[in-house]
Amino acid sequence: MAGSSIIADRRIAAFMRIADQELQAAKLLVDPLPSQAAYFVQQAAEKAARAVLTRANVPFGRSHNLEQMAEALPANHPLQGRILTLDRFSGAATRYRYPSEYGNISEAPHPDEVKADIAEVEAFIVVVKQHVAPTPPNPAPLRGSRPSRRA
Repeated sequence: MAGSSIIADRRIAAFMRIADQELQAAKLLVDPLPSQAAYFVQQAAEKAARAVLTRANVPFGRSHNLEQMAEALPANHPLQGRILTLDRFSGAATRYRYPSEYGNISEAPHPDEVKADIAEVEAFIVVVKQHVAPTPPNPAPLRGSRPSRRA
């Protein structure tokens, strides 16, 4: 299973790299385009949650719903509650990206609100990075090897 562990580690690293990029995009867009910044806040939270799911070996489809992601985790997972609190961002995956069926565009959030959301997701990403960091394997002594007797 070492190969699948390596693939999982690569996938997790990719999710976290993308989350960092999306958070950076949110920071750049927050004042001129707060609705687009809100979208990237949601995307950053989603990518970090997907890294958690991957580390927990929980397959998950293409939904952008953070509540569903949290509920897919085992009930005792240490980050389940934290991901649930981020579910309020789930709607931003589509709210600011598409007009309503009547052609209305959602009103942009206030930049200060988005800045607070950025800070919250940034803190979440720090916690996720600590949680998903690969644990180095414990090197076992080689069979038949002897300690060096150099003086």
